Amino acid sequence: NIYKERFGSNLDLATNELVIRIQPKEGIYLKINNKLDTTKLDLQYQATYKKELPDAYERLLLDVVNGDKRLFIRNDELEAAWKLFTPVAPELYPYGSRGPVGSHYLAAKYNV
Repeated sequence: NIYKERFGSNLDLATNELVIRIQPKEGIYLKINNKLDTTKLDLQYQATYKKELPDAYERLLLDVVNGDKRLFIRNDELEAAWKLFTPVAPELYPYGSRGPVGSHYLAAKYNV
């Protein structure tokens, strides 16, 4: 992995994680590594909330019909996003991984 390659140790095992699952099994997973024990939060909506959840795009489609643009981005925002992500977009990476290796370098370049 990138950490072992650059630093000589497998720091990847000690990184914090925030995973937002959209579909299927919507939920949020947060893992924070501290000095004592790893703290985890695993919120799966179907297990936590027993009532039926709306489909992922149900609210978005309703906003389209009603002409509400608050959840949509403007053209200039879209162009800025493409400029940022185009350098790493063509890079393939395994399903379930933390994304392409280039994204780590991009994050380091912009200090995020």
